[in-house]
Amino acid sequence: MPQKRFPALQIDPVAVAVLLALLFTERLETVCALCLAICAHEAGHLLASRLLKIRVEKLRFGLLGARIGVAGLQSYKQEALLAAAGPAASLVCAAVAFPLRSVGFFGPFCALSLILGGLNLLPVQTFDGGRIVSCLFALRFGEASSRRVFRWLSFGFLTLLWCFSVYLLLRAGSGVSWLGFSASLLARFFEVDSGSFG
Repeated sequence: MPQKRFPALQIDPVAVAVLLALLFTERLETVCALCLAICAHEAGHLLASRLLKIRVEKLRFGLLGARIGVAGLQSYKQEALLAAAGPAASLVCAAVAFPLRSVGFFGPFCALSLILGGLNLLPVQTFDGGRIVSCLFALRFGEASSRRVFRWLSFGFLTLLWCFSVYLLLRAGSGVSWLGFSASLLARFFEVDSGSFG
């Protein structure tokens, strides 16, 4: 009987440092809710990979989130389904936790799952929503054209998001976290990792 091969696990030390910092600056229930929301999102991708018979090669936890490295994608349909599974899991978790949102841990978990699912549906190249839109573009226009058009579309969207965060910072005197978030998205845009889902 063949031996099952478990995916490689990679943890970025900076991500560990950020998690430890959150433990000292945020309430424990919020940090636990964030960790569970991320795990539920990634579990959606893992479940879809199992159902679609796609081999998971690595699990990577980094500063800009978690990523799953896969091998053996056969079609754009498979890729789109795999990409959609993470946000779907996040949104289902938010819906299940919503009736319990006034009970301690469930409020932050509901909100963070909703935010995680929504943000991952953004049409940004390395996000789940970007993967879905990219697959649809590739089916319609071909892979090469899709890649060029979608890269510029992602860059334009991220630039608008960054401009909005600068506006919030200047206009409202707040929004430093949005500025950092949009800057990290721009950094993630230039990260090239075609076989990962996050």
